[in-house]
Amino acid sequence: MTEETSGLDVAIVGGGLGGLTAAALLARQGRRVAVFEKAPRLGGRGATQVESGYSFNLGPHALYRAGDAIRILRSLGIEPRGGMPSQVGGFAVRQGRKHALPAGFLSLLSTDLLGVAGKIDAARALAGLPRVAAAPVDDVSWSDWCAGYARDPIARELLTAIVRLSTYTNAPDQLSAGAAIRQLQLALSENVLYLDGGWQTMVDGLSEAARAAGAEVRASARVDAVRVGSGRARIEVDGESVEAAKVILALPPKAAADLVEGDVSTTLAEWAAAQQPVRAACLDLGLKTLPRSRNVFALGIDEPLYFSVHTAAARLAESGKAVVQVAKYLPVGEPVDAGSVEAELEALADLVQPGWRDYLEERRFLPEMVVTHAVVEARRGGYAGRPGPAVPGAEDLFVVGDWVGAEGMLADASFASAERAAQLVLSASDGSRRAA
Repeated sequence: MTEETSGLDVAIVGGGLGGLTAAALLARQGRRVAVFEKAPRLGGRGATQVESGYSFNLGPHALYRAGDAIRILRSLGIEPRGGMPSQVGGFAVRQGRKHALPAGFLSLLSTDLLGVAGKIDAARALAGLPRVAAAPVDDVSWSDWCAGYARDPIARELLTAIVRLSTYTNAPDQLSAGAAIRQLQLALSENVLYLDGGWQTMVDGLSEAARAAGAEVRASARVDAVRVGSGRARIEVDGESVEAAKVILALPPKAAADLVEGDVSTTLAEWAAAQQPVRAACLDLGLKTLPRSRNVFALGIDEPLYFSVHTAAARLAESGKAVVQVAKYLPVGEPVDAGSVEAELEALADLVQPGWRDYLEERRFLPEMVVTHAVVEARRGGYAGRPGPAVPGAEDLFVVGDWVGAEGMLADASFASAERAAQLVLSASDGSRRAA
């Protein structure tokens, strides 16, 4: 056990985006912090893998330019670099045919995806979205709300496809309309960034910020148990016992529940059982060039499919080469036939970039990747129904992640819950010091 971990203010289990963010925020406030990550590499699902010069994220990632993640990164002195993707010239794919994607007024007028009545309905609906109040419909499902918002059936399909794109969630009957509307408004206000070098650059920036502030960050450090509720918490790391005033679990819900001993584990287990993970199947392609240089984006309208050339906006390979990410948003809670899904994704690539196999240099298929650990459900009141970061009955324990807290979705939720957990830790410790 190192000197730094002999008596910690905060022990953080999990070295992904949320854990590293909490570590950097707390260490900058003078707290003694250590991060323990069981994998040999930091970042979790934010890691980027480089194969033959192609930088592949774990599925298609986008950073919302108006979201909590980029705000908190900048507060830590980290400025994400990359480019904004453009859907101008993109395709809407319906019944196996390509149509112009309505990404603006001109493309909406010219597309043959919609009839005249559908174009009018879609134009009205899209123009009105920035002004829709989300809070009153937090407990209404997206499908129910959309049915009353757009009359034309294909216009409703289009809006639902855009929701899938911005939330990754293929569960319109469960997804909170309020949460979906907020996410759409984020996308429409300032777009997103594809990051140069992939999301690993963000992971590296966070770990450097945490270490620079004095935090100890350890990879290949397996935590076997967490004991809380006795004044000071104890965690078992690689056979050693580490004491800390507070513990933050930056983990998936089931992993957090399995790790904690004592009565509070029941609360964590109940939280874990209530979550429904959002999954996607992803086909990542590294092409030495694009057969069709202008065909860089396609969105499934009647099927939950996605195609994007990420190198059209970000530096992820040598000049002239292409990183292509093709995905299917999987139905929540349903089994996956990996072979048929892979064939679907290949067929979409054939439609958008015919001849791509002749230029293939790298390929990776992820049949069932967890995108986020919980659907933001209407029946739970949207964001307000998510648990944490504080854990009832354990004043020394907090949770962080994309399934936690009342702010944000996807990576924004991880960052926002990390910030909130850090605020609660600081508030509690400041209160203890004043009392002493």
